[in-house]
Amino acid sequence: MIVFFDELLGFLGRFHPLLVHLPIGILLLAFVMAIRTRFKGGDMYLPAIKLSLFLGTIAAIVAALSGYLLSRNGGYEEDVLSYHKWLGIAVAISGLWLWFLYRKESSGAFRFWLFFILVLLIGVTGHYGGTLTHGKGYFVEAMPVALKKLFKAEEDKEEVFIVQNAQEAEAYKGIIQPILKQRCQSCHGQRKQEGGLALDTKENLLKGGENGTVLNANDSKKSELYARLVLPEGHKKRMPPKGRTPITADQIKLIAWWIDQGANFDKKVHEIPQTEEIAHLLKKLETGEKEESAVLYADLPAAPSLPKDKVDAWQAKGIKIIQVARDNNFVLVNAINYPQFNDKDLQELLAIKDNIVQLKLGNTAVTDLAFSTLSAMPILSRLHLENTKISDAGLSQLKGLSKLTYLNLTGTKVTSKGLSKLNELPSLKNLYLYKTLNQEVAAIKQLNAKIKADTGNYSLPFIETDTIRF
Repeated sequence: MIVFFDELLGFLGRFHPLLVHLPIGILLLAFVMAIRTRFKGGDMYLPAIKLSLFLGTIAAIVAALSGYLLSRNGGYEEDVLSYHKWLGIAVAISGLWLWFLYRKESSGAFRFWLFFILVLLIGVTGHYGGTLTHGKGYFVEAMPVALKKLFKAEEDKEEVFIVQNAQEAEAYKGIIQPILKQRCQSCHGQRKQEGGLALDTKENLLKGGENGTVLNANDSKKSELYARLVLPEGHKKRMPPKGRTPITADQIKLIAWWIDQGANFDKKVHEIPQTEEIAHLLKKLETGEKEESAVLYADLPAAPSLPKDKVDAWQAKGIKIIQVARDNNFVLVNAINYPQFNDKDLQELLAIKDNIVQLKLGNTAVTDLAFSTLSAMPILSRLHLENTKISDAGLSQLKGLSKLTYLNLTGTKVTSKGLSKLNELPSLKNLYLYKTLNQEVAAIKQLNAKIKADTGNYSLPFIETDTIRF
């Protein structure tokens, strides 16, 4: 019986979005009539004002009660919920007070200004209600840039968590679970399980939701947990949904890494194979360093909107277009699932050249002809060309990429002759040269001191004290 009663209360709470509009409309109508009475005189509207205040106040009380029942399901930010709740209660109390004042025909000036305050309360309460539904920054994100500067409207800062020693942490409990808690568990946690899915424990994660399992070990692309994160912006199945705080590109990469390496719940991070990129992301967790997009792209001019038809066509081919940071149109383009990607495909991407900050073309069919196209992408900061047919020809054309900080040439035909051209890249810091045709130490030393050249092919020394040789 207790369970049934609790479920019934939860069901009644779902009526809050419907009921909450009734007091707004009724009380605003009463205020319009109060304005007419205040400035035009006469008592013609007084009976209607009294009735509207009575009905509006009752509706506000019912809406507040249903809102409380809905809030018991969880999934809402506590501070915003608290503001919304108490402001809603203030609206109901103010409406009741006004109803008594109009019944007793108290001072017109006092009750009119109280009415004005009531309308302001309705507006602020509605603002916090919209924030609960659509997320913080809902109004600010759509505000014209000029108005943002005028009112000094700032976006909420990204929340970060710090891991003391990432390599010694347990991969699931120390890295993945905190990400899921931060980004997913408001809707898929202990108190609220949308779609029957909870991500708060290992057992629930393995169980999945109403549509089946969400985790496919060793294959992130077949795992709903990851696949929903990389759907196009605006897709109805994309997670987190529009209005919620987006998951960062770095966090998505870490989730994909964990799944692709077996989705193990017990291993420590250092026991799981890592690429240099993943190792770097894990290192950043130790300092709370913001992901690159939050720093490097902060001073860039606003990027234009993405052409939805073109993005959909690229996604259909297997070319991923992934937003790299919250509330901007900068994207990472990843052709890993479309190995046929060629120079012509790259040329088509010029349609979004002012949006592309990261480009992954590793293991595709691009050639040296690609360099002239790449040189026309003014804000490109990370470029992957590993295991492609490119060579020294055309490397000099990259000199116009003033934002390029990362370049991966692993497994290409680039030689020491081509390396000399890279000194013309003013921002280049990380260069990967493993399995290139020529790795002459002298050529690498000729690079700018700020460029860290990684030639790979590492081998760990045998240490008798902590290793057993079989």
